[in-house]
Amino acid sequence: MEQITLQHLEGACKDQCVIFQRIFPNGAPITLGAARQAMEAGLQIAWLRRCLSTSARKAYDEATAAAWKAYAEATGPARKAYDEATAPAEKAYDEARAPAEKAYREAMAPAEKAYDEAMAPARKAYSEATAAALKAYDEATAAAQKAYDEAMAPARKAYDEATAAAQKAYAEARAPALKAYREVAAARLVKALRSA
Repeated sequence: MEQITLQHLEGACKDQCVIFQRIFPNGAPITLGAARQAMEAGLQIAWLRRCLSTSARKAYDEATAAAWKAYAEATGPARKAYDEATAPAEKAYDEARAPAEKAYREAMAPAEKAYDEAMAPARKAYSEATAAALKAYDEATAAAQKAYDEAMAPARKAYDEATAAAQKAYAEARAPALKAYREVAAARLVKALRSA
């Protein structure tokens, strides 16, 4: 394989294809420099391992296993600290969310029942009947969805505020290990793709 083109990204997320097209409009050479440039732009280059043969993928996985293990070991304490720091916020969020979810389910029940009843005869003429039924469903559930979203907003905000410091600390703690892992993984992927 000489270079990676947009065709190699078939099945990738749209945002990944957009980034790739922006930074490599004529395709990407299979080099460590290009791999680094791709990662810095936000591309998930490990996804390209699907372009490898089964044996090349196995060799890549074996070659990166030690780096992945080192990453997992290095970030383990940070992940544990993050989980411990965010547990109270997650619990509070779940508790705050429970009444909103219950109210949402209760408010949705009549609309869901009406929708199910409306859909029974519509299945024979699916393409025509579903448009009207879905519109009616959307209109019937709009108020319940809005109430749910409004009820969830304070809990989401409180959760975000309560976990922000822990998320930042976790990201900072894992950054060096993630960078080291990605460097090893990129080099191995480049080697594997070149021989594919």
